[in-house]
Amino acid sequence: MNKPKVVLFLPSRVDPEIGDLPSADLLPLELVHIAPGAELAGYEVVIIDAMTEPDYLEQVLAACEGAMAFGSSCILGYQVWDGAKVAMAVRERFPKMPIVWGGWFPSAIPELYLASDICDAVVHGQGELAFVDVLDAWKSEGRGADLSAVEGLVIKKDGAVFWTPHREAVHLDKLPEPSFHLIDVQKYYALQKRTAQFGNRVRNRLPPPHHLQGRPFRGFSYFSSFGCPEPCAFCCSPEIAGRRWLALDANVLVDRLKVIHDKDPFDVLRFQDANFGVSKKRMVDFCQALLDKGLNINWNGTIEIKQITQYDWDTLHLMKRSGNHLMWFGAEAATWETQQLIRKRIQEGMTDEAMSRMHQLDIKSGLTYIIGYPGEPVESMYDTIHQAAEMKTKYPSCSVEVFPYRPIPGSEFWQPSIDDNGYPVPENFEQWGRFFDYKFNSWWGPIPAEVQKVWSRFTQMAPWFDGIAGGKGPISLLLRKSAGVRLRRRLWKAPVEFQAFDLIRRSMGPVSRYI
Repeated sequence: MNKPKVVLFLPSRVDPEIGDLPSADLLPLELVHIAPGAELAGYEVVIIDAMTEPDYLEQVLAACEGAMAFGSSCILGYQVWDGAKVAMAVRERFPKMPIVWGGWFPSAIPELYLASDICDAVVHGQGELAFVDVLDAWKSEGRGADLSAVEGLVIKKDGAVFWTPHREAVHLDKLPEPSFHLIDVQKYYALQKRTAQFGNRVRNRLPPPHHLQGRPFRGFSYFSSFGCPEPCAFCCSPEIAGRRWLALDANVLVDRLKVIHDKDPFDVLRFQDANFGVSKKRMVDFCQALLDKGLNINWNGTIEIKQITQYDWDTLHLMKRSGNHLMWFGAEAATWETQQLIRKRIQEGMTDEAMSRMHQLDIKSGLTYIIGYPGEPVESMYDTIHQAAEMKTKYPSCSVEVFPYRPIPGSEFWQPSIDDNGYPVPENFEQWGRFFDYKFNSWWGPIPAEVQKVWSRFTQMAPWFDGIAGGKGPISLLLRKSAGVRLRRRLWKAPVEFQAFDLIRRSMGPVSRYI
């Protein structure tokens, strides 16, 4: 007897019109995590990732022939629009097939999906168990099944948005192992060898370990925890995950990674957890297990500034010995006043101390800031840009970015951004997919023009200082030194030397790499 088939689709992370490429170490983790429960319940699951399949729309429609249901997941950005377009095609071809959505963005704004014809249910928050319950209901009664008793959903009932009973998040130790066998990991390894065309870049690619710089290597990604305990006012996680942090046991985690590594060896492991380093004990257990079980890899993940400052040096050295080459931090603001406003509460001096520790250990750092929060004083915005410049030049291995604040649905700051700052809320999937991009479609909101200019200069200088912009020749070397001087001395006016290089670059094309 044939198993009922379910087709899961992960939309494209990057708008192809821009010309950038997605970083191919980002596996479809959302889908491999919800698939195993369905498989154990007797369903055939097919995963299609837009990243690895150039003709993904055709593949989705072909896979949906004879399928029972279609599901997709997305985060803020182009995935919203790409996923909606594919779901529209599925609905047009298979009008009776039910469609379920999950992930951060649908969880944060389920009303958008339920107002359309491409959604029958949104799984809110953790979806591994709710997904199976939805499939079972549809298997018995079809698209018209009553889902109102299924916990953890947002549905349409009697013409109105209806939230079903809350579903408690389940510890990852109690969930089945992710279904990595449903994807071809070798396809991702092959795509990691790609380089972007001149003038474009690979989005979300992280710096490699020192010994792999300039060499091909295999990257793998993994979710080892759900949620985050932090109360950040600009983030939707407190609302969706309830400030819960549920992490896989460290030894179980390493055992699973070793099985994957033995089958499809990788060099660098990228944890996509919202907050990998919450527990010092788990960090110690994880690092020690890597060493004890001989898993010789490099790894990176997210951690809070305050956690690194609270870890003892034995723990930090253990992280380094176990292969930790990079950690990502969200400093988010420079002043204590704004730290209190955003509920991050990083105390004065903590960011510098954390970056200093990483620098001493020769562990690279990724550091992000945001300017333009609702209610943030203008002086704070300047202070944040200045601190970002200081961290970048003081600790050269620290990659620093400053983003203009963008309101996120489901966050504490969402409504004030609309009511007080006049945020123009996108009205449809296309607007959401094309509007939410920090680099290309920044909404300035309360950020004054003079602050915008300083931010623009910082954003122009930073990649030069890091050696990312420019070429390999003597002129580029001089411009890198100039960028360092400008960042250190806060010289934001008239960067004529860089403007002249940009003109030369456009006229010379790829040859400009050698000047």
